[in-house]
Amino acid sequence: MGCTTDARFPHNLMPGIIVDMVEWLAYLDFAVSLAAECSDFAVSQFRLHPAQRKRDGTLVTATDVAIDRMISQRLSAAFPHHRVLSEEQITAYDAGTEFTWVIDPIDGTTNFARGLPIWGVSIALLHDGLPVVGVVDFPLTQERFSATAGGGAWRSGVRIQSYDGEHTDDQQLLMKCTRTDQRMQMRTPLKSRVCGSAAYHLCKVADGTALIGVEATPKVWDLAAAWLILIEAGAVITTWRQEPVFPLAAISKEYVAAATPVIAAANQAILREFIKGVTIKSAS
Repeated sequence: MGCTTDARFPHNLMPGIIVDMVEWLAYLDFAVSLAAECSDFAVSQFRLHPAQRKRDGTLVTATDVAIDRMISQRLSAAFPHHRVLSEEQITAYDAGTEFTWVIDPIDGTTNFARGLPIWGVSIALLHDGLPVVGVVDFPLTQERFSATAGGGAWRSGVRIQSYDGEHTDDQQLLMKCTRTDQRMQMRTPLKSRVCGSAAYHLCKVADGTALIGVEATPKVWDLAAAWLILIEAGAVITTWRQEPVFPLAAISKEYVAAATPVIAAANQAILREFIKGVTIKSAS
């Protein structure tokens, strides 16, 4: 898990991989522009719409739905042969499609609906089920995280790297969701923070702010872009069962009800130390 040496230094890559990286950068430019457009729209709608509860118990606003449709329309026009996997519309993954865009129109909808500033637009591109482009734009914190496969991870134009130390203490942070304590018992000196956005929690591990990120019930659209950003920043991410998150299954699958509990860590040493103190109460 994490980047290999060749993935961190493109001049060591084989020519075919370099061609792929150039292609990924073109897709990244498109994704960044699209995320910025959607973020501007979301900011214009902030605090204006009440939230509704969906069948799975999560919240949705008119802005979520509008952005989901906006992104789908832009992608269909630009890349008609690509598929889209989204939170609000198309929730089934087609394993026979080479390129799939995975989108979360607003990650952190509860924050958005209640007036807290930590929420963002998440856009990822999968190639044969593996993320190769990822963008998560948090307009009100003025942070845009992005990555391409083999091209490193960035926050607002500055390259980022996860924490490279091997030990934790009570002056460092653990990011978690509100359901984490229901599913896990954790013995750790890290100070916990709940910011209300799965993608933000994971991106904060990628940029070195936090050492651990724990999400009990994230969906694939919460994870796709942040997963790549983590990996390209040198961090690691795994499921509670110590299984890889991507590539997606080689069979077509409905993802609306499929949560993937994950633990992200700054590096393998931090992950090993953290897991020693973890007991899973229940996991899906």
